[in-house]
Amino acid sequence: MDDSLFFEQHCGRRLLDSSQPRPTTRPLMEIRHTEVHGWIGFQLIPWLSASSGVPETELAEFRTCMSELFNNIQDHTEYDVGSVFAQWYPQEHKLEIVVADFGSGIPRTVRTVEAIDSDANAILRSFDEGFSAKSRPTNRGAGLHYLRQNVLDNLGGNLRVHSGSGVVRFEKNGNSHQVKLCEGSGFCPGTMVELEIRTDRIEFDEVNDGSFEW
Repeated sequence: MDDSLFFEQHCGRRLLDSSQPRPTTRPLMEIRHTEVHGWIGFQLIPWLSASSGVPETELAEFRTCMSELFNNIQDHTEYDVGSVFAQWYPQEHKLEIVVADFGSGIPRTVRTVEAIDSDANAILRSFDEGFSAKSRPTNRGAGLHYLRQNVLDNLGGNLRVHSGSGVVRFEKNGNSHQVKLCEGSGFCPGTMVELEIRTDRIEFDEVNDGSFEW
């Protein structure tokens, strides 16, 4: 955490003067919604490509996935800023990204349209295809379901969501998705989403050097 600049940002100083972000780390930072897409395209994607050896052109699914993640977190918060942290594990070919905000949280938003008994079940409901609390006019109810499908099926990863007192983890098990629910494991006042993806499972054509158009 010291290397990620957590203590410097929130306590005013590092625990050790020698602590600094590693090349495999995108340090903890606050980011405004208006800056998100620029950060993804000009900082996160080039960094991940250089670290993993996967060409930027082949990270289109991941880029879309990250955009959907930020868009859907924005749908559940009244604040204009959130926090993001990324860690690359070279030996495991694994990337972990955590995005968090201090908004209303998914369970509270879901309960504006449905009465659901637990926070974990409310989080799970928000991932159903077609479900929408219509918290914003542009919310069409496709984002979270698409995010889960993309992370698990296209990127070979896992997805963990903590909001309120509920935690839901989605994992790929063969051809199906395995869901693990936990209730009362701490309290998250907003929403925290953790993505784990395996870059060695991204298929790409080494001779394809065409430009990616967004």
